[in-house]
Amino acid sequence: MAPVPVLLPAQDMPVGQEIDCGSYEVTEDEILAFASAWDPQYFHVDRDAATHSAFGGLIASGLHTASVFQRLAATRVYNRYDVVAGKRIENLRFLRPVRAGDVLACTVLVRSVKPDGRGRCLVRILGTLRDQHDRPVLELEVDSLVRSRDQP
Repeated sequence: MAPVPVLLPAQDMPVGQEIDCGSYEVTEDEILAFASAWDPQYFHVDRDAATHSAFGGLIASGLHTASVFQRLAATRVYNRYDVVAGKRIENLRFLRPVRAGDVLACTVLVRSVKPDGRGRCLVRILGTLRDQHDRPVLELEVDSLVRSRDQP
């Protein structure tokens, strides 16, 4: 049995600091598998038809791209803190298409940590994915509830 990790309270989150969450290379097989299961639009699942789309080729689903963000943010940031739940995603923007071979780098900026009076804090982060050319492909703001140091 694995030991229970020690999770940090919301007040230990580094407000105003941008955190590097690592990177991830998107593969064509993954684009096809995700889209076939969850977003079967032709420009995500049909290589030939996608060449005639506005994108000129196969692209990842926006939800797939958002899932890459979540994976990187969770493994590098959220898993260190005593997160209760996600509360809201705002201003989710898909800024450019993601293609097979793109390497997406993730950063999280902790914007605020505000006590909510129930032994928790409301934490707002700004998340960004950039491709290997340092161009943003996704931006979003996420509100999460994280346990406070002052639990009731």
